[in-house]
Amino acid sequence: MAPDLQSQSEWREWFILPYLKGVEENPSFAMYFTRQWQDTLLVSLHNFLAVVFQSIELPTLASYRDEASKIARLQEENELLRVRLAALTTSDQPTLELLTIPDPPPPQHLMDDFYNIAQEAPSSDNQLKSLKTILFGLGGGLPTSPILGRRGAGGAVTASPQPSPSAGPATPSSNQGPSSSSGHPVVRRTSSQAPAEEKKRMRSSSVASMSSSRNSGEHIPVKRLVQSTVSSTRPSRSPTKIRPQDESTSSTKTDITSDKGSFLLLGQEGYYEHRAVVTHAVFNPSGTLVASADIDGVVKLWSPSPFPKTHCGVVVKSAVTAVEWLPRGERFLLIATKAATLRLFDTRDKKTVWEIGPDTCPVLKDQRIMGVRMSPGEGNAVVSVAPRVRPQGTSTPPAQPALHTIDMKSLKVESSYRIEGGVVNGCIMNHNGGLLVCGCNDGSMRIIDLRCPDVIASWPAHQGEVFTVRLSPQENNIYTIGSDNRFACWSMAQTGARVMDHVLHERAAGPFLVGVGGVAGSGRSVLLRPYGPLFALHQDGEHVLTCSSTGPIVYKVGESSLEQALVVGGHKSPIVTVDWCNALQCGTSVAAALDGSVTVATLMHQ
Repeated sequence: MAPDLQSQSEWREWFILPYLKGVEENPSFAMYFTRQWQDTLLVSLHNFLAVVFQSIELPTLASYRDEASKIARLQEENELLRVRLAALTTSDQPTLELLTIPDPPPPQHLMDDFYNIAQEAPSSDNQLKSLKTILFGLGGGLPTSPILGRRGAGGAVTASPQPSPSAGPATPSSNQGPSSSSGHPVVRRTSSQAPAEEKKRMRSSSVASMSSSRNSGEHIPVKRLVQSTVSSTRPSRSPTKIRPQDESTSSTKTDITSDKGSFLLLGQEGYYEHRAVVTHAVFNPSGTLVASADIDGVVKLWSPSPFPKTHCGVVVKSAVTAVEWLPRGERFLLIATKAATLRLFDTRDKKTVWEIGPDTCPVLKDQRIMGVRMSPGEGNAVVSVAPRVRPQGTSTPPAQPALHTIDMKSLKVESSYRIEGGVVNGCIMNHNGGLLVCGCNDGSMRIIDLRCPDVIASWPAHQGEVFTVRLSPQENNIYTIGSDNRFACWSMAQTGARVMDHVLHERAAGPFLVGVGGVAGSGRSVLLRPYGPLFALHQDGEHVLTCSSTGPIVYKVGESSLEQALVVGGHKSPIVTVDWCNALQCGTSVAAALDGSVTVATLMHQ
């Protein structure tokens, strides 16, 4: 059979697997070492075993719990009937109403099959223990879906028995159940007395109820992982002093009434290697590495799965203002600093390939880098610069803000374009690198043709600075977020045409006031400008991950409104940057906060 498989292209690479070194870095097998693949495999295994265990009959020896529960229930009912019979014989006015059997309590809420997974922390240290616990839960050790209820040989014993009336003769009642016109009571039939067809209908109804519950997003156990709402008055326990920013109340708040349950939070873990405010946390294209940087100039490269683990680190001279992965190869990382230095770092060999700065590149003198964007072909990088804050009394006029295109091989400036009246805070290229969509600090949006270069479109977008700009997957819409705490969508075809504009929750955008020095409530405050992205788009283009005061929040992007889908949470300090990597059915998100903490959450899109 092996010769036949070797001739097939889809199996050929698997025969060289035992001879490969560093299999997790091989493009053909790297997917199987990612966190998304492991989570998806665990969910699929859970569903497969659930179907298998539901189809087989429960062994007689394993039904002792159900038998003991049934006997205890019958004993309680007999004792109740004995007491009522004694009361009947001693009563002056005998009546059969004293023998009325109460209605059974309503059935419990349907439980989701993912409930067992939600109760287990997805950590590699206890991965085997978690799998054993889930398998034990499928057998009845943990609460699970009633679909997994077992039937004995006679079909009368269930995994979750409900109190039911005795099998004895029914008695009339004046306040329970409908009765016939002749005054005879309607006999209630227990589950053990019901015919086989009726029980089949009951089981079909139960399965249909669960199906409709899933379709409507009512996953009762999963909601325990989600914070119900984001409280704007929740006090922060971070050692830094954070003041809430002013919020505009003139517009209608975001609609958060529906789209619940479109995402499931499968797990969340933290990374706590930074000692300062984190400015960036960015996935590489495959999601196998995360590059996080802070205002102290520390850049950490770490793997998010199966648990956060530091791969290597690099220290630069100034606060990091831009972190950009080269799109091909996933090996090189471009780091920009506030001191106008650019460094290309090799993450595989863990060394600096080259570094340029004001001493070697004249256009960077007396400048600070605001952002960097790589071209799709990796041939050049567009660097946004702004003049440094100069001391008062300086006679030399400051240089104008500009965009410089730098060749990645020769390290020479290919072209420069001066920006009139604004600084480019964030930018994004289209698929071929011909157009650059820019968000500026004067609140305007500009589309620049890099082949000229020249501004081909410009319009006012926000009241205040524009911080983050993204294109939809089809590149027909532009999404922006500004210091006015608004999330806006603009048409790419009809430039300047507003598609949507919504006021987000508190602290969804900067700038942030951070206290430095002194004890809580004292010291001076500095204004922290966000350099990293304040939102991230899902690969379907219909959901967006935003910052908040307690953790990321997922919204569904509608035609004219935003609908809250999931509150991820997990932070004690406001989030300053997020990123979202999508693969298979599970997507991994990363969020960094003012206190230096970074969390990785696995979100499954239903």
